[in-house]
Amino acid sequence: MSEMNRRQLLGAAGVIAGAGLVPAVAAGAATQAAGDAPTLPRSSETNRFDFSNKEPQVVRDGGTVTECTGDNFPVLVGNNAASFLLVLKPGAVREPHWHPNAWEVDVPLSGRGRLGIANPDSTFSVQDILPGQIGFIPQGYAHYIENVGSEDMRWVVVFNNTYPDDIGLSTTFGGMPTHTFTDTFSLPEGALADANKPDDTLFIVEPS
Repeated sequence: MSEMNRRQLLGAAGVIAGAGLVPAVAAGAATQAAGDAPTLPRSSETNRFDFSNKEPQVVRDGGTVTECTGDNFPVLVGNNAASFLLVLKPGAVREPHWHPNAWEVDVPLSGRGRLGIANPDSTFSVQDILPGQIGFIPQGYAHYIENVGSEDMRWVVVFNNTYPDDIGLSTTFGGMPTHTFTDTFSLPEGALADANKPDDTLFIVEPS
């Protein structure tokens, strides 16, 4: 570009700026951006749930369970979905349990967890599940989760029911005569007399 052309270009820019055309263009751009906004009213219902600022509903020495259901996340109501945040300390176990009304998807966030499942065909499966992988438990299948690592295990657990039921082994033991268990496991009479028979679900237990 010649020196004359540079001077002409700078002079033209000065004329445009002096005439107020540049601010007009900028204002037009701002108006266009504002017109890009939605015109519908904003919903009062949020689609985001923050586990980090919610108090867990289950607190045990071995870990916690924080529940996200229709009770504290209204958008889930009528959508057959819920999610729990499970935190297990090293060595702790999410007690054997099953969900009569929901299947379960386990999504590891951190740590090393082990998922064991008892199947209706009298077989079992067990596998370690790491971040980047998922676990799946069919509806009603008995299963347990164990932290087999050296750091806290954090899993997001997803259900296809807004209010998933939970029946734990501790619930079953607490709700039935003790002799039904000694008979089932061929134990001597009174062998479970000193066993802890809780009046509520334990959820999370530590190694004995």
